[in-house]
Amino acid sequence: MPFHIEYLKRFFFLVQPCLLLGVFSGNLGFSQIPERESDVAPEREMREEQAAEAAQGAKDKALVLTGYVDATYLYNFGPGTATSAIDFPTDTVPRGDFNLSAVWLRLDKPLNRGHELEAGFQAGFMLGEDATFYAAAGSPNPPSGPDSNALYVGEALTKLWVPEANMEMWVGKFQSVIGYETIWRPDNPCITFGIADAFMPQDNTGFLAIFAPDPLCDVGVGLGNSSGESNDLGSFGSGDEVAIFTYLVLRNAKGNARLQPGFYANPWGIHGSNARVALDQNSFYAWNLIGDWSPLLAEDRWTLTFNVTGGSGTGQAGVEAPTSYVTTALYSTWTLMDPVTLTGRAEYVHTSNYVLPSSTRRSGGDFYDYTMTLAVKITKELVWRGEGRFAWGAGTTASGNSTETSLQQDLYAPASSSLWTVATELYYRF
Repeated sequence: MPFHIEYLKRFFFLVQPCLLLGVFSGNLGFSQIPERESDVAPEREMREEQAAEAAQGAKDKALVLTGYVDATYLYNFGPGTATSAIDFPTDTVPRGDFNLSAVWLRLDKPLNRGHELEAGFQAGFMLGEDATFYAAAGSPNPPSGPDSNALYVGEALTKLWVPEANMEMWVGKFQSVIGYETIWRPDNPCITFGIADAFMPQDNTGFLAIFAPDPLCDVGVGLGNSSGESNDLGSFGSGDEVAIFTYLVLRNAKGNARLQPGFYANPWGIHGSNARVALDQNSFYAWNLIGDWSPLLAEDRWTLTFNVTGGSGTGQAGVEAPTSYVTTALYSTWTLMDPVTLTGRAEYVHTSNYVLPSSTRRSGGDFYDYTMTLAVKITKELVWRGEGRFAWGAGTTASGNSTETSLQQDLYAPASSSLWTVATELYYRF
């Protein structure tokens, strides 16, 4: 695989301290095992699900409606009509822009994961500007701009709890089970999405089996269509795009450390895109490793997280050259005082060739960003966040006349190697 050894060494140097602290200092073990039957679910899903359940007491109700409303304002200090290759167009509008980022609605019949066979369902819908790009993922004709009226079916699945196997089975459409950041902005540490998220799968339609062989370990294995494919004709009119995905979650007995590797492979068809980057490769795989650690002395007031991803593909004749990439991200979240938190995010990505849309780069290269996000919980359900972000790397932004096509901008317009962004957000959970 065409990864460069020097880049992997750099990633290992950054990640190694996190691994040592997050796993070994956490005293990974199997004593004092907590009760976790109700937590058997993909980690990406759990974070959003638990927040909703806390507000609604979902486990005590037969049918539950949860969700959020999210509004943002972003101002970019780019040159001219600059747009960024690593963000949603709504997040990189030159100068300022108000956004109805999303209205998320979820109807859920929660599972009672007890000693009897249990069935339930889950359906989630997103309205707003973010939905424009999620709904178009995998389409050969992506939207030219955001639409606050857009609708994205983020999940629609049947759930089945099999107590004899300590297994939960999902059948239908669900969010990708690998990757750290999610489609739900309020569940991510920062307002803007990270670079690594651009390379992760988006969603799949198929089945997922989630096992809990031990209270400190979850294993998920699934089979479904390719990422971002809403139907068999989603990506350049091709069908039979099947992917294999799996993940493992390991927790320590004290509950302050976690390690989560994940793997996604599409060996049979064209890999569909996610909402930001399309990687049309005849054979493709992606891997993801997440680790987080909260020092016991910090009493849950400080959390350190790392997220490392990589992937490679064989390319597609006449469409895209073989592609490989590797990214690393570090997150540090401090609770300054209740209810104020501060999050820092530092990211790096190396690509083997041109894979970022609207970029002037025609070969592989290095991209970076650093973000600081301040969050204030006004009430239990209402949260305000403010953010500053600096992204840099050759071809980070492209600028040109707004009447030009994206290809014309890409070929003829001057580019900037950096972009400053400030953002503010207000969201309400219900």
